[in-house]
Amino acid sequence: MGPTYNQTPVSFESDVAQVLRATPVERISFKVHDIAIDKSQMEAVAKAIENQDISVPIGSTGSQLGAAYSSFVGRKFEAGEKKLIGEIKLSSESVVREPVGKAAIFHESVHALMDVKKIKPPSMQDDEVVAYLADAMYLKMNRTSISGGELEMAIYKAAFAMVDRHQMLTKRVALKWSDCNALRDAIRAHPAYQ
Repeated sequence: MGPTYNQTPVSFESDVAQVLRATPVERISFKVHDIAIDKSQMEAVAKAIENQDISVPIGSTGSQLGAAYSSFVGRKFEAGEKKLIGEIKLSSESVVREPVGKAAIFHESVHALMDVKKIKPPSMQDDEVVAYLADAMYLKMNRTSISGGELEMAIYKAAFAMVDRHQMLTKRVALKWSDCNALRDAIRAHPAYQ
């Protein structure tokens, strides 16, 4: 009889966590005010997913989205119910294999990071500013194009412009909230973020 190996089954959670550990995440590093996005920060989210402190169910995420984050901070839990930080809902299992889906997971994981690290952005739109910058960097580094409606594309156009203007793909950048005005305005113009 040959040797036996202790193999842990590969779970869907570990597939999602792996998105936060795989290329190009190690090259995404920036700050907006006091909010840092980098590999070590995203590792905290990956661990929360693997520990099932953040759930990753499959379900409806809206017509445009491959992934959506819901914060459970402040939620009342039933006796005996596991106290979750939140959930990253994915539209299908294939999201973890698609370049645009991986960028969506990364985007939603930035929102999850705020809960994991107990960071309070000044507003919901500022939370989106950080997530869209991370998303845009992820897409650009993977040379992935994205399509969508006019308002969605205005947000991505503003995010891509910031990434280019501040050379965020080649150096670690520290931005002020005021550097993000055009992106925040594009986000505010979208009905989902008003």
